[in-house]
Amino acid sequence: MPVGSQGGIQQRSSSHPRFALWTRCSRSSAEPHPPCKRTGLLSLAAALALSSTLLAEDAAITAKLAKIPAPAAEALRKSAGSAKIESVSTEKDGKITIYEIELTEPGRPNREISVTADGKIFAEEETVPLEKTPEPVRKAIEAGSKGAKIERVNRIKRADGVTYEALYVKKGRKSEVEFLEDGTLRPEAK
Repeated sequence: MPVGSQGGIQQRSSSHPRFALWTRCSRSSAEPHPPCKRTGLLSLAAALALSSTLLAEDAAITAKLAKIPAPAAEALRKSAGSAKIESVSTEKDGKITIYEIELTEPGRPNREISVTADGKIFAEEETVPLEKTPEPVRKAIEAGSKGAKIERVNRIKRADGVTYEALYVKKGRKSEVEFLEDGTLRPEAK
């Protein structure tokens, strides 16, 4: 198979057309420039490494979802839609075990969705700027920081209403505090 050149894209000859490499070169000679050969091989190696990493991450998420009750896993997958599931975790809220996923999606704030074992939505969390919280909540979060950095604020929607959770960081220690919409602390779940 001859080596062709068109607009700086060259095809390297191979004994089989399926294994031909495409590379982009700045020069358009009949023979590919040696750096172009290496660039093509490096690009192929990088693409394979990236895809195997993504597959390993997807496999880890799939394995974690397989370990939770089927109705919960199905509800979490459905809730994720086209967003990427970054992590899966199991937590306790009082006496209730909840299953949670963290989601990322281009152009949207990070979100978390949690469900109960039977697949019912327990809570939906979304990161929000402090300035976008109700004034009583903003004032309570700022007063509660006591010199700590406010790393993020999540708006949490549950069946019983909306709350705001602040993540404080002070001297490397993290703590989360949840506030009702009127700026008072959320009572602990029983």
